[in-house]
Amino acid sequence: MAKQARSLRTHELVLDAAAAEFVRHGYPRANLQHVAARTGLTKGALYAHFASKEQLARALTEHLDQVVDELLARHKDAGLPANEQLRALCCALAERVESDVRFNAALRLVMDEAQSAPEPPRLPADLRALSAESLADLAVVILVGAYYTAPDPERRGLAERVRGLWDAVDGSQAVEETGTR
Repeated sequence: MAKQARSLRTHELVLDAAAAEFVRHGYPRANLQHVAARTGLTKGALYAHFASKEQLARALTEHLDQVVDELLARHKDAGLPANEQLRALCCALAERVESDVRFNAALRLVMDEAQSAPEPPRLPADLRALSAESLADLAVVILVGAYYTAPDPERRGLAERVRGLWDAVDGSQAVEETGTR
């Protein structure tokens, strides 16, 4: 039993180390030797846990899908108007990016891959299920724009930036509705 527990801890350590590598370098430039060094494993021992860089990336993107599903379920049934649901969901996603290196890495992997993939990533479609297409597109622009323009790979302050962007959108809507500045 102790060996299994140690193996599980090592597995988790490898996932965290790989996530940090993907956050910093993206998929193409991520180096499994660096992942092994972060964990204190040999590259061979690393391959005992994950057979390839692709398998590591897939494990991380599965984590992203699980978290997004949980957050969608939580915000979809909140009884809020669509724009408030999207705002709350985007802020929750941004908070998760800051607090969960695996989620941060998976989001980068998915967005980097989306640039050349024939199909769009799942997240925009999930957001469209909550609201009108244009509002969902705005949510994607806010989240992705803030993510890609974050000053460091760990995306510190991302949630605050996302909230600020939503505040700006809400403020401009209030100006349009009242006709005043």
